[in-house]
Formats: sequence, C-alpha cells, structure tokens
Amino acid sequence: MENHETSSADELSRTAGRAALIGGGLGLASLVAVLAGEITQGDDYMSTGAAELAGWAGFASASLLVVGLVGVGARYGALLGRAGQVALLVLAFAAAVVTGATSTLALVVPDLVDRVPELTTDPPTAVPATFILGGLVLGVSGLVLAASIRRAAIAPRWATTLLTVGAIVSIVPLPSRFFLVAVGIGCLLVVRSATVAVPEREPVLG
Repeated sequence: MENHETSSADELSRTAGRAALIGGGLGLASLVAVLAGEITQGDDYMSTGAAELAGWAGFASASLLVVGLVGVGARYGALLGRAGQVALLVLAFAAAVVTGATSTLALVVPDLVDRVPELTTDPPTAVPATFILGGLVLGVSGLVLAASIRRAAIAPRWATTLLTVGAIVSIVPLPSRFFLVAVGIGCLLVVRSATVAVPEREPVLG
C-alpha cells in the first residue's frame, strides 16, 4: 500500500514536471515571437494577431509554471529548510501574479492598443516599475529555493544550477522571462522523481 502511494506521488510529480517543461517551451516561444515581432514591426507588432498568440503562449507558460511549483511543494516541501519553504511560497505567489499579468496581456492589451495606440510607447508609470519589481521577486526567491534544494541534496546539482540560471534570467526585463525557471522546475521534478529516492518522513509519535 505504501509503495503504491509512493508510486502515485512520483507519477504526480513527474506529471507536474512535464507540465512545467511544456510551460518553459511555451514561454521561450512567446519570448522569441515578441522579440522578433518588435524588431521587425516595431510598435505596430502589439496590435497584430501574432502578438495576441504570443500573449496566450505566455499565459499558458506562467500557468504551467504554477502547476510545477505546486508539485515541488507537495512532493518536496517538507524536505526543505525554512528559508526554502518561504522562498517556494514567495515564488509560487509571484508566479501566480505573473499569470494574472500575462492573462491581461493576452486578453486586454491587444484591444487597448487598437483604441489607445500610444499605450505601447508611453505606458503608465507604474507598469515598468511593477515589471522590474516582479522580476526581482522571481529572481531572488528562485535563487534561495535553488540553494535550499541543493543544500537538502534532493536533486542533481545540474538541475539546481539550471534553476539558478533561470532565476537570474528572470530578473532581466523581458517578456516570458520566467521560461527557464519553468524548465528548471520541470527538470527537478522529472529527473528527481526518476533518479533520487525521496527520504521518508519520520513518523510522528503521539
């Protein structure tokens, strides 16, 4: 019975990891599409169907990152130190906020650009500041989480290194900049579940 429960937990972890990996791929596709569109079309790009599609890809990417983070918390949260647990919570919250922001980008911005074209060249003052602050929160919490996972020795070092690089990249003010964090989270879950045994929790004696 215990082995069956462990097997089910591993499979759920791998499923969450695969979701995060798909999210990372979608985020990278969204980033490349936006950068290519802005280089070739300038401010006119934001009013195109391609920009809307890239926005949807970014939204899906952020949503799947949240799925991956939930998987990390469910499977390994108890194995992290206090700093790692707090970092995981902050990172999950930041990812949820990013999901809301990307949904706005997909649903609202294309229509607003048609009505208010100057929105792309002169956005409200709070938008750039919020964008930068969000990246800093993602980056710092991701770095702390990667360090905590490495300290707990519950994943290969290359996977935590990938998450560390992803956290640094997420600080850079780019669209879908969290894509490498999603890839790192996905690798932690998929490879971790397949190659490293999870320490059993000590029974609580009442």
